Amino acid sequence: MSAILEVQNFSARYGNQKALRDISLEVHEHEIFGIIGPAGSGKTSFLRSLNRLNELIPNFRVDGNIRFQGVDIFRPDVDLSLLRRRLGMVFAVPVPLPGSIEENLLLGSRLHGRNMDAPALIGKTLRAAYLWDEVKDRLQQSAFALSGGQQQRLCLARTLMLEPDVLLLDEPCSGLDPISTAKIEEALIELKRELTIILVTNNVMQASRIADRTALFLQGRLIECGGTQQVFINPKEKETYEYVSGRFG
Repeated sequence: MSAILEVQNFSARYGNQKALRDISLEVHEHEIFGIIGPAGSGKTSFLRSLNRLNELIPNFRVDGNIRFQGVDIFRPDVDLSLLRRRLGMVFAVPVPLPGSIEENLLLGSRLHGRNMDAPALIGKTLRAAYLWDEVKDRLQQSAFALSGGQQQRLCLARTLMLEPDVLLLDEPCSGLDPISTAKIEEALIELKRELTIILVTNNVMQASRIADRTALFLQGRLIECGGTQQVFINPKEKETYEYVSGRFG
């Protein structure tokens, strides 16, 4: 598989606090790339670095290189709005916007000035997020009327409305019930046919279920990266074995 993202000797810091240390890895097209590790291991800092969201934080600094489809994302002429559309992010806590379900879905596309067949794209993204059957007859109702699991799937659909190349997911099932979690996992397995998914999760079993490859982060370092089956069944590093077996974390 070809690499859609190439990370080379990447480090990041918030002021004097180092969050990531010399990370090198590749993410392949049309895969679910899982990132696991205990709290504070740098998973979210890494994810937010991929579309440069961390630069909104004062005193955030980086070293090294990240290339998206062969282009250095830190080049001065990179269009950050376009970069963040093409690497769309869904956060751990669903954040529906004031307004109807339909208005939530259309807002991002309107802000980007995109021409589209809105009804068709709404139907496509809601189906992709496994939400269509639950909301198709109430698109004009408030997004706040949805359950927590439905709100998270709405946020997924809202990101998909921008038709990203890469989907960045930061604990998308955190706090959700098993049924909602299963629906999101089913959606992700289907979505990787069309795009690439990077999934940060504290749920080790979730990574083992749906990730094609998995990376373990620990204290800002990349400990191991490989096929998910290999990482979980035959890890190369002692820290990996201890984490996936539940000895710490």
